[in-house]
Amino acid sequence: MAPVVLVRADAGPRIGSGHLVRQLALADLLAARGAEVVVVTTGDDPRITAAGHRSLTVPEQADATGRPWPVAAQLADARATIERAGGAVDVVVVDHYGLDHVWEAEVRRIADRVVAVDDLAGRRREVDLLVDHNWYGAGSAGRYDGTVPDGCELLLGPRYALLHPAYAELRKESSPAAVPPRRLLVSFGGTDPAGETRTVLEALRGRPAFERVEVVVGSPAALAPGLEDLVADVPGAELHVALPSLAPSLQRADLAIGASGTATWERICLQVPAIVTTTAPHQSGVTRALAEAGLTTWAGLVGEVGVDGYRALLDRAAEGALPLPPPLVDGYGAARVAHAVLPTRPTGPDDGLRLRLAGPEDAPVAVARGDDPAGWVAAGNRFASDLVVPDVVVVVVEVDGVPSACLRVTRDGPDVDSTNHIDILDKRAAGIMDDVLDRLVWPCSEGEPTRLAALVPGQGGR
Repeated sequence: MAPVVLVRADAGPRIGSGHLVRQLALADLLAARGAEVVVVTTGDDPRITAAGHRSLTVPEQADATGRPWPVAAQLADARATIERAGGAVDVVVVDHYGLDHVWEAEVRRIADRVVAVDDLAGRRREVDLLVDHNWYGAGSAGRYDGTVPDGCELLLGPRYALLHPAYAELRKESSPAAVPPRRLLVSFGGTDPAGETRTVLEALRGRPAFERVEVVVGSPAALAPGLEDLVADVPGAELHVALPSLAPSLQRADLAIGASGTATWERICLQVPAIVTTTAPHQSGVTRALAEAGLTTWAGLVGEVGVDGYRALLDRAAEGALPLPPPLVDGYGAARVAHAVLPTRPTGPDDGLRLRLAGPEDAPVAVARGDDPAGWVAAGNRFASDLVVPDVVVVVVEVDGVPSACLRVTRDGPDVDSTNHIDILDKRAAGIMDDVLDRLVWPCSEGEPTRLAALVPGQGGR
């Protein structure tokens, strides 16, 4: 019987669509692992059934923006969720600012395993696994100290960015952004309640034209009056409403202007420099930390930047003065989380494990660990150097097709320290990693390496 995963998330004009979008990305990968996914929301969202998942609705119990909800509202929501589920499930995943340990303890009546996806920290959780793909500066790893039960597994940082699987594939095809940028993407998410898209378009009027300006509005409800006329006034601009995915537009861009949230990690994944405006105060911490580390450009909060502010930032972009995104996100974050939500057991000693030669697209596997920007830069530089140094071979360890770790192999053998740590995904393979390391040998007996030898029975290199 297929395992059943129940997901509780909401979307709407006031809270945006980020929670639901990232849960649908995770749901697709859980379904690929054989699960039946049931998504519970307070509104019937057609994107759920369009993705092939079952949709259930529960009554709204409190202001969607409140966090956390009062105890009575949380219990009412949990009981409604249990009733609608109609029986036991294998895992419950909750991604909701209004729900905390009160709700989680109640839904344990129908599930032995509870998973939380969080951004905010600072509230008690009653979960077995917690995921937070954000980064708030050095020390981020300690944000959940004292708020989760003993034994709760933590997946923290951009390595676990919950992006649609399309981003992993598109990243392999991405090329460096042109400088100065020729193609611009303007997108402020699913709702853009402050009308920031209009402000950016006004800043673009009368300026030297980009070759292409894609303006993406997340839904027909977000199409403000007069916006189409503004787009028509910008040479090379075209308007898109409710695209099924932002990924192709983002891949074409040399520069993006938009909101923070999950879009931050989408842009970093596809190596697109960005001017980021935070649309909610709780999202400012991530953007501020990235900007202070020199990893992105923060314009400020909505309503504070203005036409002149965007014009000044566009001038900086034209001069090539905006920072390039670091190699922190490879698009496999949701797959790593799916492995942790639904762990599987190997059927043989080498089941699901593959070793292959690394390429430039694998940099995030080696870089995106820990929370120190200086460490990320150093790891990125070392990885790039290792790819071209004759006496080093970099090997990627994959589990079920998901990149998990990079190993440096020299003529003296594997550099075990290069793995940094074996994360939750690798527990699947932990029992055979020692044996793999013992058999990881220099590919050629003499001369420069030209291929990766077959290191695991039945597995070959490329």
